[in-house]
Amino acid sequence: MSQTINDVSYPVILLVGKTGAGKSTLGNMLLKQPHDDGLFQVSADMESVTQECSTAIISIDGITYNIIDTPGIFDTQLVTDKILEEIAKTIKKCKYGIKAILFVFEAKRFSAEQRGVLEGIRNFFGEGATNYIIAIFSHATKAQIYDRDIMRKAWNKPVCSFIEDIENRWGISPNSDYFPPDDPTHQARLGEIKAFISSMRGVYTTEQLEESLQEQEEARRQKEEEEERKKQEHEEKLKEIARKEAEEAHKRKVEQIERERKAKQEYEENLKRKQQQEAEEKHRQMVEKMKQEERERKIQEENLRKKQQQEEEERYRRKLEQMRQEKEREEELRRQREREWEL
Repeated sequence: MSQTINDVSYPVILLVGKTGAGKSTLGNMLLKQPHDDGLFQVSADMESVTQECSTAIISIDGITYNIIDTPGIFDTQLVTDKILEEIAKTIKKCKYGIKAILFVFEAKRFSAEQRGVLEGIRNFFGEGATNYIIAIFSHATKAQIYDRDIMRKAWNKPVCSFIEDIENRWGISPNSDYFPPDDPTHQARLGEIKAFISSMRGVYTTEQLEESLQEQEEARRQKEEEEERKKQEHEEKLKEIARKEAEEAHKRKVEQIERERKAKQEYEENLKRKQQQEAEEKHRQMVEKMKQEERERKIQEENLRKKQQQEEEERYRRKLEQMRQEKEREEELRRQREREWEL
């Protein structure tokens, strides 16, 4: 069984990577243990078995190291900060420093997620750790394990850039199903990894990690301050927007009240004007009616006067006629008497 991290007595080989990438499997093979049943527990699925750092003793080229298996970075079952906190706590116990950081990831594809894991590791350890990183490709095809050139030709630009950043330090984790532990190809691939470890100069120290953690803490503090500043600015903008909206709403309300007042005033003026016009029209009609009645009365009076005048003239004419007739009778009587006298 692997040991818990209580006493790290030698320089450390650190296994890091995403859950399921094959960290524990590689650790077992380096320890010459069965790849799926060695000192480090291997998961059959994507759920992390390694949730705390564990260590074992390994000898490479006559030098003794502690090889430490770490929890899966960015594992869905664990909070990333807790994982990094566990790794940091372990590294602080590594008083002889870290000889090599084996970053294990699947050879199938260098995805955005894997690149995110790499960036997370590099940010966590700091720029100084780049000199101690060895990239290990796991889950490679049989041809890729057998021929490194085939593996190299499968790299995309991000992988090439990463390998260049770490000064071409990379290896392949052999697959025991393709090449058993006693197979020359299996031994060659592990030998290449061990050779890179032995060739490392110096170690990554706890002081470097402390410096990186302090930088991260400062960066986190600055980020939080920046986020708080942006939050306050955002809140101030929201308040300003709310104030302007309130002012605009008040302005619209005042304008609406003014429009309603003017509309009411106009309505009342129109109503008053209409009522005045109706009153004037009524008065005009009344005056016109009175004038019409006066005209009709005068016509009636004139007609009556004319009628009376005609009647008077008729009476006068008849009277004259009567007087004429009477005169004629009298004249006739006179002539008759004269004739009688003559006789």
